[in-house]
Order: sequence, then structure tokens, then C-alpha cells
Amino acid sequence: MNLRDVKKDIDYVLSAFIEDCTVCAAVNPKSDDKVIAGLMEDAVDLYNELRDKVTVKVEGSKKAYFNNLRKEILERTDALYTKLSEAVAKGNKAEEPKAEKKPAAKKAPAKKAAAPKEEAAPAEEKKAPAKKPAAKKPAAKKAEPKAE
Repeated sequence: MNLRDVKKDIDYVLSAFIEDCTVCAAVNPKSDDKVIAGLMEDAVDLYNELRDKVTVKVEGSKKAYFNNLRKEILERTDALYTKLSEAVAKGNKAEEPKAEKKPAAKKAPAKKAAAPKEEAAPAEEKKAPAKKPAAKKPAAKKAEPKAE
């Protein structure tokens, strides 16, 4: 556990969250863009806060401090993902149309049976037009070895 790895974790996790927010806003046109933009601002604030915590001089066990910091990264980002899921769910609920009851259509009176159609011409007379044979491609030339 070192400082560089914790900084990379912060960058990776929060940039992935911001990317997910962007994708949700682009894919779900009915989603509330203001809510998603607010979540992105929260993620940037969290990023700045965590980066400040990383650069603080630590007294005592650095390993324990960085382990706790990593847990905090995951817990707080998970809370942001939960809020994003709720925002997407609200957008999807607004998108679903409500079922409308349509009045039952009245049945039309039964029609008289149609007169029998004339018999179709024999199948031999209805042949599909002949297809032209496919053009043959010229044989590919083999590459000659280069003279050295």
C-alpha cells in the first residue's frame, strides 16, 4: 500500500462513476439531467476531498490509514451509485406509458362465403426466370519472390 496506488484508485473509481453518469444521461433521454449533473458535482467534490486526505501527513500506521481511505472511497462511491440508480429508475417510470382501456370493438356481421376462385395455373407454367451464372473471377497471381 502506497500513496501512488491510493491516488490511482481514487482517480479510477470516481472517473468511472462520472463516465457512468454521462452514459446514463446520453442513453436515457427521459432521465433528469439536473439530478445527474448534481451527482457528477458530488463526485468531483468527493474526488477533491479524498485527494486532500491522501496528501495529509499521516502519523502512525500509514497502512491502516490508507486501508481506511480505500474503504471510504468504495463506501461513498457506492452511495453515489445508489443515487444514480434511483435517478435512472425515476426516469424509466416516467417513460413507461400507462395502460389505456380501449372500448371493445363491435363485431362485424358475418360475410357470405365468397365464390370459389378459379383454379390456379399448373405449377409447370409458373417457373421462376432462369438465373445467369455467376461471373468467374480471374485466378489470383502469386507473388514472386524478390531477387536479392
